[in-house]
Amino acid sequence: MEPKTSRRQRRKTINLSLNRRQVVDMFRLMDEQDKEYIYNELKKNLFLGKVNDLRNSFADNELSMEHITAEVEAVRKERYETGRQIFLSQATKICLP
Repeated sequence: MEPKTSRRQRRKTINLSLNRRQVVDMFRLMDEQDKEYIYNELKKNLFLGKVNDLRNSFADNELSMEHITAEVEAVRKERYETGRQIFLSQATKICLP
């Protein structure tokens, strides 16, 4: 008796060249379960790509405490000069419900 093979084991891999229109047309022909699977895979792939891009952008821009302090002081100075500074009592009112 021949051993049973799973559906996955019987599949063969082929390489195709498809344009966007052909991919979209194939997607439209899929059942809802396959569409949802493809959608979730795309979402996961895009999310991971964006996270990696964000991580790489931070790797190039290391912040020092001196840089952060200088930026805070510049904002405070600008707010003071324009009369838009926030006092502790105002901040407390903003944070409280």
